[in-house]
Amino acid sequence: MYIRRESDILKFVTAFMENTQDGEKKGGDTFWEKAESLLYQALIGYIFYERPKSEQNMNKLVSFINSMKVSENDENHKNAVDVMFDELAEKNPNHFAVRQYAKYSLSAGETPKNI
Repeated sequence: MYIRRESDILKFVTAFMENTQDGEKKGGDTFWEKAESLLYQALIGYIFYERPKSEQNMNKLVSFINSMKVSENDENHKNAVDVMFDELAEKNPNHFAVRQYAKYSLSAGETPKNI
């Protein structure tokens, strides 16, 4: 209802993350926050631009997140969301959601070494 353009998605994700933090924000590595933000931007962008109005809600966001299974044994495993973004990228490689998901996916390969 409040999202009309890409900049609204960015503002929504920022507000969502700020209002769902557990306790005080501590200094340090922001890697995980950036990855989380990119993922939310991609998923919300997909929902906003690609799904019918009846699915443009937080339930759909949670559904997508829940379907993002990973395989520790198979580095090339693709979950339902990966496939969804691959298909959208074939149709429209410059789509906002595709661009954000690509950035998120790149960060997955660059996890901090001290974990």
